[in-house]
Amino acid sequence: MKRLVGSLLLVLFVLAGCNSQPAPKKVSTSPSWILNPNQNGKNGAVGSSMRTYDQKTSTQRKLAITRALDELSLQHGVKVEMSLTKQESYKNGNGSSQIDVGANYRTKNTITAHIEEVYEDKVSGELFIWMVLD
Repeated sequence: MKRLVGSLLLVLFVLAGCNSQPAPKKVSTSPSWILNPNQNGKNGAVGSSMRTYDQKTSTQRKLAITRALDELSLQHGVKVEMSLTKQESYKNGNGSSQIDVGANYRTKNTITAHIEEVYEDKVSGELFIWMVLD
């Protein structure tokens, strides 16, 4: 009988230990400049990019830089006009399509900037680039 009670107690202790929650992992915090690119007397913008279709880091980086520069341009009055024209044609069941894209930038000022910091979210793979005006 003592053996049965001892075995039951052992099983209860083991099961109680299985129910406990693991200690929460420390969540890494993202840099403050992601949400506030204008800080410490610096005028900047943030561009971000998820992983790209070709899975190349260089492509992801270029896209994030382009987005940051676009944001800086908008902040400083660069007007961007973009047109997109798509033409599709079908002949005897065969189809083709053509897309023409044009962009026109008008500016009175020249904007120069540099990369201040880069941050990659290790969970999502999203890349953030903080560009600051020179």
